[in-house]
Amino acid sequence: MIGYARVVRHLSSLCLLLAVTAAAPHAWAKKLTLPQLLEMVRGNPGLQANAAAIAASEAQVTEAKLNWLPQGDLLSILAPSPNIKCTMGVDNCLQTSSPEARITDVNWNKVFTRTEVKLIQPLFDFGKISAGIDAAEAGVGVSRQKEAGARADLELNVRKAYYGLKFAREVIDMLDEGSSYVDDALKKLDKDLANGTGNVSVTDKLRMRTVRAELDARILEAKRLQGIARESLRTLLGSEAPSDIDVDDDEFEPPEVKDRAVSYYEDLAKASRPEIRLLEYAVKAKSALATLERRKEYPDVVLIATGVFAYAQTVDDPQNAYWTHYFNSRSAGLAAALRMQLDLGPKIARARKTEAEALEVTHRRSEALGGILLEVRKTYTEASEAASRVAAMDKGQKAGKAWISAVAQNFAVGLAEARDLSDALVAFFGMRTRYLQAVFDLHVARSALTRATGSAEL
Repeated sequence: MIGYARVVRHLSSLCLLLAVTAAAPHAWAKKLTLPQLLEMVRGNPGLQANAAAIAASEAQVTEAKLNWLPQGDLLSILAPSPNIKCTMGVDNCLQTSSPEARITDVNWNKVFTRTEVKLIQPLFDFGKISAGIDAAEAGVGVSRQKEAGARADLELNVRKAYYGLKFAREVIDMLDEGSSYVDDALKKLDKDLANGTGNVSVTDKLRMRTVRAELDARILEAKRLQGIARESLRTLLGSEAPSDIDVDDDEFEPPEVKDRAVSYYEDLAKASRPEIRLLEYAVKAKSALATLERRKEYPDVVLIATGVFAYAQTVDDPQNAYWTHYFNSRSAGLAAALRMQLDLGPKIARARKTEAEALEVTHRRSEALGGILLEVRKTYTEASEAASRVAAMDKGQKAGKAWISAVAQNFAVGLAEARDLSDALVAFFGMRTRYLQAVFDLHVARSALTRATGSAEL
């Protein structure tokens, strides 16, 4: 009997361990804070694509700087050597004014090789390379500010999903609390109807069941919104997001919004907003490109170095300084030169076109600045309104809580009717939901104001 009891205990422990292990992924789901979620945003594919775009822009800067290095051509060939002999010998080729040579055949066992090298080193280019470097560096700034704007948009959406999950959780908890009031009321109504005591009727029971059905519907809606917010959060974080993602259990309280003038936030936007800085870099890039196109109208002073080596095993090699010998030759040269393409008309037209584009970007920046400042004022107004609404709804929800507590106590002792309880429940649920909605709106408005100003601290 002792051995049997021991086996039973071991089996029970094993079953309990397996049950806990199976339930662990859900019961022990990691609850992430907002800073942790914002840190995990790095795995978003859009941000990774922007990082690759920045790397490409930086490579363009390197390319522009390397234009100061010599450039040129290298041609090296290897082929069977033809048999080319002077008709009357090598000396005859040197002594006669019209030397004769003939090709008898191609010797496949002998080799002909020829290598030609031409290098051009820029010495002075009237600022073309430096203008190209300026344009490329401004392009890096454009890419980085574009990435900063994309990150700010992504963080704003993460904040919305984070507070959306908390909002849905608070609504569900509120409705669950309200359900307990309704369930207790239904039990009392059933008991009073069965005993024939109290001033109750079937209508009161139907009224309370209607309230219960409304609660069930609201709970389902809140859970649906909670699921959408969780899936949105997982999508925003990318493939590295945990499948059982959840947010922390911190209180869903309204954030602190400092009392500052709207001009303060407008100045922040002018200094920190990524889109404004992006347009500044865009103006620099276009201006540098316009300068580059204008300077292309001037020539380049370059240093040209050439070298040739050719050797054919079965070709005669008469030595004469006035002859160019393709198959057997060795030469090198170094010279300064002036190089310029004579398409001045198209160059002038391209320069004017680029200057007009630079002017367009300048005006677009002014236009965008006006829109950004309007967005700042709009989000500032929304945040101020949400803060005022939170204060008003907080008073209402506290009054509703006191109302429902008093009515519930009176109803329990028969001093209140079912209509009074249902009215108090509906009023409390409505006021509490509006308070939670105001808190959510304030969080979102404050996050939107952060995005509109481009500043992490408000």
